[in-house]
Amino acid sequence: MKDFIYRTLTSDHAQAWQQLRIEGARDYPMGFLVTLEETTAISVDRCRAILDGDSFRGVFAGEKLVGFCGYRPERLTRIRHRGEIGPFFVTRDYQGTGAAKTLMRGVIEEARGNGLAQLELFVDTENLRAIAFYEGRGFERVATHRDSVRIDGRSRDDHLYILRLEH
Repeated sequence: MKDFIYRTLTSDHAQAWQQLRIEGARDYPMGFLVTLEETTAISVDRCRAILDGDSFRGVFAGEKLVGFCGYRPERLTRIRHRGEIGPFFVTRDYQGTGAAKTLMRGVIEEARGNGLAQLELFVDTENLRAIAFYEGRGFERVATHRDSVRIDGRSRDDHLYILRLEH
């Protein structure tokens, strides 16, 4: 197992993040709401602007970005106890190395540190590897969202998973 570093992505990471998004949308379309065409159409400048929004975290092998996760704590008073994560992606060469565990552990610790009571995510019902990973981190399935996404005109369902952070 390698040593990995968790940290917030900034505009300096735009090119590497864009390349990972393209890889993810191309190789794992069930894990992304954006299509490959939509992903490749976004400029590096737009990626910089997105990353300046402070809503993406990364996992690094040395200085190399090998994975990322969206992290969006809710801002409104009545739902401020919640946060949503996703997409969650680690490049193929680093899958199974501990990078994903480092990334998820970092997000969970950050959410706890921010006082969140729960993290939420959606995952395609047929994305069995991701489901096993999330359940292995303590996420529990609480609902199924029917016809949540349409990929190539085909209706797909998502499961809603929640991880309670306070006991």
